[in-house]
Amino acid sequence: MSNPALFLILPLLLLCAGCRPEEGPVVVPEIQFPIDINGLENEENRFFEFPLVLNQATTRDIKVHFETRSLSAEEGLDFIAVQDSLIVPCGTASATITVEIVIDEIAEEDETFRVVITGTSGALLAGGVQEAIGTIKNDDTLIGVDNAGYVSSDNYPGKTLVWSDEFDGEAIDLQNWTYDLGASGWGNAELQNYTSNSENAYVSDGHLLIVAKQEGVHYSSARLKSIGLQEFEHGRIDVRAILPYGQGIWPAIWMLGANFPTSGWPACGEIDIMELIGSSPSTVHGTLHFGADWTQHNYIGQGTSLPMDQTFADEFHVFSIDWSEEGITWLIDDQPFYSVTSGVTGSQPYPFDNPFFFILNVAVGGQWPGYPDATTTFPQFMAVDYVRVFQ
Repeated sequence: MSNPALFLILPLLLLCAGCRPEEGPVVVPEIQFPIDINGLENEENRFFEFPLVLNQATTRDIKVHFETRSLSAEEGLDFIAVQDSLIVPCGTASATITVEIVIDEIAEEDETFRVVITGTSGALLAGGVQEAIGTIKNDDTLIGVDNAGYVSSDNYPGKTLVWSDEFDGEAIDLQNWTYDLGASGWGNAELQNYTSNSENAYVSDGHLLIVAKQEGVHYSSARLKSIGLQEFEHGRIDVRAILPYGQGIWPAIWMLGANFPTSGWPACGEIDIMELIGSSPSTVHGTLHFGADWTQHNYIGQGTSLPMDQTFADEFHVFSIDWSEEGITWLIDDQPFYSVTSGVTGSQPYPFDNPFFFILNVAVGGQWPGYPDATTTFPQFMAVDYVRVFQ
């Protein structure tokens, strides 16, 4: 009767014999690295596996040196950089190079990196160079915000900080803000539907994000207001924000008189701390609206622009008013650009010596900014770092 153990030992002996170069000719295989890898940025795809293939099995161990290199993806932020080597064991014809990607919830463009074979021992590189491309495909919705830009003072002579929202929590503070809702055109033939959805307004990494999105032929956004919650009469007000851009995009940081529900607009008064028309992303406007009723509506204001090719979408700026019984001064990064006195309304009532509430919103379309076109990209967002009131 045959010995079953021989059937187990014989293949091992043959394999070992095939891997001893002194027993026969040395095989020098070619290495090919032909397959690009792509995957969504999620836990299921945390490790990108790149197959390394030989054109024939080896007769000895082969050492392969490799490294990752950035393209649009950044080392440390999007993937873990690797510079290492691996062994392709004798008698085999393949191996795998693994690269770990960084998982986050920030919406980004699809990003790429390279894995390059930098050298080998005991093999040749087919064509002299072998590399593969990894593509990290975005499936996130949160918007990442760089905190660069101007930061205002946290105190002013003769004034005390009486209220602020620094947006440091995990959610919008409903003791400070509530929502306007709907798609009524808002008196300006606007296109957006204002929602309370977390994709249109949320807090992330110390910032309030108000996001305008295109959803088929429709648009959604958010409009937050502090009516009945946080209302102020006079003071220095600072709002640090990054603004959106693009044809038909209309962000605003503004205030209405707290008597708006009973007196209506414009009798309640409107203070536009900042408005921007997205087709002119370097210019913002400060404006007052007033009048005994809508048939007597008046407004007065002025714009200011950044120098050179800078835009308000590039980094944070601080939009301020210094508001007193004598009048109102508008400032950008603590630099005044427009002032009015309390006599500005002339024969019309002066409504600006009363409590006002805040409104923060991003509109899409309307009579002033016009409407989105083929050049307008979505999503667009306004990021607010803080709102502060000093009195």
